[in-house]
Amino acid sequence: MAKVALSELARLVYEILEQLPKDKVSAAIIALTGELGAGKTTFVQALAKALGVQDTAQSPTYVLMKSYPISYKQFTKLIHIDAYRLEKAEEFETLKPESFLSDPHNLVCVEWPERIEGKLPTPDAVVKLSAEGAGEAERYIQIEK
Repeated sequence: MAKVALSELARLVYEILEQLPKDKVSAAIIALTGELGAGKTTFVQALAKALGVQDTAQSPTYVLMKSYPISYKQFTKLIHIDAYRLEKAEEFETLKPESFLSDPHNLVCVEWPERIEGKLPTPDAVVKLSAEGAGEAERYIQIEK
């Protein structure tokens, strides 16, 4: 894992966006893993800002999912899912995932993807975050494809 200053997240976000497949027939998925406070929502906020979302992206911990209109390459919607509160992966079905996961114009970020294992297609990128041993304004981040 590389130590990254939170002020550098915008650069990292663009690197990840450039690595996403361009010709998918379904949504692009970024899975965000890490303990509570690791910076998963902060990452999505940086992503949303880079994609032109005017409002600060709030964690959808209690509503499970929020979406934002965007205009970036093939993407027209950013969907932010926080699966932390789900007790069973089957509860993910209440969001009707087939309606948004099948659309190649959607960029889907999922916090706590391990909670919906088996219900989510293979992510296009996995961003592992950790605050352990990092300063207040930095995180350890590892990106896997």
